[in-house]
Amino acid sequence: MNLNQRFYKLLFNYTDDTTLVTSLWNDIYIKYTEKHRTYHNLQHLKELFINFDIFKDKLNKPDIIAFSIFYHDIIYNVWSKKNEEKSADFAVDKLSGIINDSNIKEIYNQIIATKTHIADSIDTKWLVDFDLIILGQSTETYTNYSNLIREEYKTVPNFIYKKGRKKVLQHFIKKPFIFATEEVRQLYEKKSKENLSNELKSL
Repeated sequence: MNLNQRFYKLLFNYTDDTTLVTSLWNDIYIKYTEKHRTYHNLQHLKELFINFDIFKDKLNKPDIIAFSIFYHDIIYNVWSKKNEEKSADFAVDKLSGIINDSNIKEIYNQIIATKTHIADSIDTKWLVDFDLIILGQSTETYTNYSNLIREEYKTVPNFIYKKGRKKVLQHFIKKPFIFATEEVRQLYEKKSKENLSNELKSL
């Protein structure tokens, strides 16, 4: 199932307004195909949904997690420190009136959690893990990921980028666990620490 089909199927659980759903999809497509995005783009969403499908039976509210995935990086400006907040606000604005307020609040909180990767509910733990599983992939895949991140930040001078990137890498390396769920830890924790440490040494 491609992203377009997945989005339509998800939204049709809550509305039969095809014009509205098409408008919402166009928002997502336009935002995630912005020229400056080399990692936080539609491919990133596809990768999250691959993991979503693998672990879907672990989720209490898979639809809500799916909404959060679609909207979690919809606002992405490398110079901003409030991308998650703006993305969460965007989701609330677009989804209000389509799904109920309690689910809207969950989506808002889940998107905010992708900023700190600290989660206080089972579903949110899965979401932040889906967002970080890239860290535990093969050395080649991880290197490609880190190169794409650098490309996204190409307007940032190298010495500034390296300083910021080192801070991010050290933050994850120093954590007792990168991942919030035991299942993902078993699969990706060790390789993630290895990948992060190798990138840190290269900077």
